[in-house]
Amino acid sequence: MDDEEESSLTKSNDTNLTSKIIEDSLNYGSKQVKKTVSKNHIINAICLNYEDIIKENKNIYKGHLIKDKFYLTNIPNISLNDYIKRIMKHTKMNISTLINAIIYIDNFCERKQYILCLNNIYLLILSACLLSIKFNEDNNINSKFYAKIGGIPVENLNDLEYYLYLNLHFSLYIKEDLYNYYYEYFMNYLVPTK
Repeated sequence: MDDEEESSLTKSNDTNLTSKIIEDSLNYGSKQVKKTVSKNHIINAICLNYEDIIKENKNIYKGHLIKDKFYLTNIPNISLNDYIKRIMKHTKMNISTLINAIIYIDNFCERKQYILCLNNIYLLILSACLLSIKFNEDNNINSKFYAKIGGIPVENLNDLEYYLYLNLHFSLYIKEDLYNYYYEYFMNYLVPTK
């Protein structure tokens, strides 16, 4: 098995990606992404990144988490990685749509100064993926079907979707250079060493 190293961004003390990524992306320009990696690599990188953020947040904000709409009292009995793969498998969502969803989550966290934890990340990902699918793909998914994939009642899903959309100020468009920056960030999150 190859050894892997973290990119310099993952060593940041930020509790969420948003500030650092958006700040760095302003200087990044619109470089074209030249190489591609597997879908599983990107999903693994996203999950490992969230695990790092959640672990750091747990140490810093112990006992200060807000129990809001996204907060689950009982954490699902499925890994975050498998949960995202489940959503992608059943919706046939593109990896670009997933990356847009991650940007939505970061924007939401930035605007609300929201603290990610294991209790809220599942429903945030579910809601952000739904918004991203509706905005970025021609996939006309039935809300009941999507709620079943996520394991929640359709009424709850509709409420979460609207709440996230409202807190993103109804802005779902992602600039190409920002998307490319996130893609490259996750592509290089785990770089195999020789």
